[in-house]
Amino acid sequence: MSAAGRHIVYIQFPYLAAARVRRRDGDSGQPVLITRQVGGVDMVVAGCARAAAFGLAAGMRLADARALCPRLVTDDFDAASDHADLWRLALWARRYSPLTAPGDTGIWLDIAGAEHLFGGTRALVADCLCRLYRSGLRAVAATAPTCGAAWALAHYGTGSQRFMTAPKSSGDSAGACVVRRAHLRQHLAPLPLMALRLAPGVAAKMHDTGLRAIGDIIGLPRAPLAARFGTDLLTRLDQALGDCDESFSPISPPTPLYVRRQFVEPIAAPEDVRRMVHILTDDIAALLQQAGLAARRIRLGWQLVDGLVFAKDVHLSRPGRDRALLHRLMAGLVTVIKPEFGIECGWMEALECSPLAPLDDDLPVLDGPNSKAACDAYAGLVDRLVARLGYGAVVQLAPRESWQPETAQSCVLPGPAHYENRSSDWSGWLAATASRPAAPRPIRLLAYPQQIEVTALLPDHPPARFVWYRKQHKILYATGPERIAPAWWQAPPGSLTRDYFCLYDQEGAGFWVYREGLPERDEMPRWYLHGFLA
Repeated sequence: MSAAGRHIVYIQFPYLAAARVRRRDGDSGQPVLITRQVGGVDMVVAGCARAAAFGLAAGMRLADARALCPRLVTDDFDAASDHADLWRLALWARRYSPLTAPGDTGIWLDIAGAEHLFGGTRALVADCLCRLYRSGLRAVAATAPTCGAAWALAHYGTGSQRFMTAPKSSGDSAGACVVRRAHLRQHLAPLPLMALRLAPGVAAKMHDTGLRAIGDIIGLPRAPLAARFGTDLLTRLDQALGDCDESFSPISPPTPLYVRRQFVEPIAAPEDVRRMVHILTDDIAALLQQAGLAARRIRLGWQLVDGLVFAKDVHLSRPGRDRALLHRLMAGLVTVIKPEFGIECGWMEALECSPLAPLDDDLPVLDGPNSKAACDAYAGLVDRLVARLGYGAVVQLAPRESWQPETAQSCVLPGPAHYENRSSDWSGWLAATASRPAAPRPIRLLAYPQQIEVTALLPDHPPARFVWYRKQHKILYATGPERIAPAWWQAPPGSLTRDYFCLYDQEGAGFWVYREGLPERDEMPRWYLHGFLA
């Protein structure tokens, strides 16, 4: 398509990284700066609107920025996260045009043939910016018949050359103009040479010779310009003016792994429903095998004759595509399906997919608790329990950084990803748990420690007897103490050191008790029962 028939929109996000930091950490009301180390010095590479109001800009040293505004929120530069955000924004922008792609600091849209669906180019871009503004993103957009001109106007345009960053409504496009092919040179002439996307060294060299704007080189002889500053200058100029074709590669959303079966007549018999689930499971397993993927979640859906649509998800503890496993998990959903007057169609979709290499059946299988067979059996048991009891009803204990035993564990969904070994295989988690040293810990831990009355020979000795719920326990055997306390620089206010003892009374019952407070620090010690030993 010629430049005269194209409508290229470039939407720039000058504060994208700062907006991501605010979404993650919350808005503290302080300026946000994105920094990176250059030669051992922290340099500012991006910021937010508040930082710009304080005069903080990219290229400054962080120390100089703190001198201007001491209260700052800083975060490290993350190019991968920036690109991922732009990719998601480009996918979102497909609501306006199927031709979108992420750029360096923004996204591209080719809206030729789609602008009439939104009332024109001005209304389309204004609606897009209004939606972004309501989502907390500040953006600047420009539209032109060429990619180079749209990029240049979005970055360096002023006034009516680009759209407003904060429209009051989706119909607010006052003052914004759409640059046409006939007026392209007029709009590009006053822009600086950096608007041609030149290398900084080339732009600085041209600035030293007195060439500062695009209009200064439009009418100059091309051969001397190419000989002195390189052919890239002429290429970028021709791309901006439309004398040289330039385009972008549009992205496409990932293809869903989806299978569907439509029935000539509605089905309602249990055998037919079971057959439907069996066929859909075979189809989705074959589709996953062909794509070389494995799924963490499988969704089964069905539609009744009255138009009602239902769906049920089955979660897997690790990505899988084994046909036999999927059949076992889906078999329990047959009793959930209520066909009533009949089911018109059924479908199955694989979600949360990831690449999975084919397994080599020729590899030897070792015996033991960490073997592949043991790991597969454990993962299959977890999957069947989740399918039977429901997602979220099956949990496991995971360690959590806390010096207090009662808060040192948390309940998480089953899976090896919650543990210190981040391997995707259950064998890594089993090996990690098996290698942990065994410490004297109770088989039952009270939710809250309960205070007890203790008699001890000396303040730092283990108890000789204690009273709990009006029953006296005479201690025959005791071990300890085991001191548990936070680091002195991390100790919360009012926290006291704990000395734990393992006690066994005359009946053979074991108790895990601790003394809170140290007599040598002139602290009044208090005793608590925290759990029961085997």
